[in-house]
Amino acid sequence: MRIWWKFIRMPLQKKQMILEALVLSGYYRIQILLRPFAKLSPSIGTLGYETEKEDRQDIVLYEVSHAVAAVCSRTPWESKCLVQALTAKKMLNRRGFPCTLYMGVALDEKGEMKAHAWLRCGNGYVTGGRGAQKFTVTTVYGDREEE
Repeated sequence: MRIWWKFIRMPLQKKQMILEALVLSGYYRIQILLRPFAKLSPSIGTLGYETEKEDRQDIVLYEVSHAVAAVCSRTPWESKCLVQALTAKKMLNRRGFPCTLYMGVALDEKGEMKAHAWLRCGNGYVTGGRGAQKFTVTTVYGDREEE
C-alpha cells in the first residue's frame, strides 16, 4: 500500500518513466522467453561495437537507472540483468543516449558458469555494473550514432 501512495505522489514525468520501465520490462521478458536470441539480437545494437566512454553526467541516466531498478525489483515476472539492461537501453535510446550492452560469463565459488548483462552509457553503468568486473565479456552491442 505504501508503494502506491509513493507512486501517486510522484511528479507526472516520474510516473511516466516508471510505467515505461514496467511495460518495456514485460515486453523484453516475453521476447527472451518466446524468441530465439538470434532473432532478438539485431534489435539490440551493432554486434562488437562499443560507444564512446566520454564523461556523461546527465540526470536522465540516473532517473532511468533508478526507474528500471525500482520496477524490476517488483515485477511479478522475472526481471533479471538482461531484462533490466534491455529495458534501460531502450529508454535511453528513446531519449537520444547511445549506450553499450555487455554480456559476460564467470565461474562462481562452486565452479558453476554464471552469465550477466550490464549497460554502460558514457563512462558510467546504468544497470548491472556492480560486480561486472568479475565477468569476462563475451558479447558487446553498441549504438552507432547517426552520421
